[in-house]
Amino acid sequence: MNPSDKSIQTMAQSVTGGVAAMAQHLGYPSKAAFDNRLYRVKGQRFCIDDALAMQTIAGRSDFAQAVAAESGGVFVALPGVDYAEEDIQAAFMSLSETVGALVTEWRDATEDGELNPAEERRLRAIKQRLCGQAAAIIELTRRYY
Repeated sequence: MNPSDKSIQTMAQSVTGGVAAMAQHLGYPSKAAFDNRLYRVKGQRFCIDDALAMQTIAGRSDFAQAVAAESGGVFVALPGVDYAEEDIQAAFMSLSETVGALVTEWRDATEDGELNPAEERRLRAIKQRLCGQAAAIIELTRRYY
């Protein structure tokens, strides 16, 4: 199962009432019709609009994250509220701390001359945080100024 299919299954099951509730939210005539797409019966799939609607209904970003990862990138959720200049400065400090964490993790991971899957996952997680923090700083700055 590819990451975007897995993300759709996760989102479909994450709402109160589960898959049946998601099917109803999206206006499917039956849970069976929804399940056929959810489990790709005879090649049926959800359209992108349905996947995006599931994201909104579930209040999650699983599909966007999966698409970004499959495309070799990262998904960065931008903050939804405005901040004062002091908060932007605090975000810069947090970004600096995350850069420090990346340096430390990179040194630890490469110390033995190898990069194992767990080390790579930790480095990628820090990369995701860094990208998100940098994008948030830029967006907050744009909104503030």
